[in-house]
Amino acid sequence: MLLPFGMLCALTMGKAGGRGIVHKILVVDDEENMLALFRRVLGKEGYRIECVDSGKEALELAGETPFGLAIVDVSMPDMDGIEVLEKLKVMDSEMPVIMISAFPSWEKEQTARRLGCTDYLSKPLNMKSLKDLIRKNIKKK
Repeated sequence: MLLPFGMLCALTMGKAGGRGIVHKILVVDDEENMLALFRRVLGKEGYRIECVDSGKEALELAGETPFGLAIVDVSMPDMDGIEVLEKLKVMDSEMPVIMISAFPSWEKEQTARRLGCTDYLSKPLNMKSLKDLIRKNIKKK
């Protein structure tokens, strides 16, 4: 079942990696189909997924809840993903942030890396590679 566009969703599915720790991931993307994909795929891995469709919502949620990792789309209507990255890093400089984009550009990637993104991936995403990156980089919170 898909949730209405724009709805904040929380999904707790156990313990990622079997280590007794539930890892929290913030996903920010304005495309509902991408949020549904992250909910399904990463939820099955045992992560607690918080999905929002805007940068503003992401920053509000990150101000209230600590996350072990964030996945942020570069192109969103209300706030550019680069701006979201920059503000997330001010809030928690240690949090790994993976940037994703359907329209990758060298300039945006370089800016994101300079601001501290962990990785920059192009859509369509290879979910196995993404899961490997998450396991490698997630902060335990």
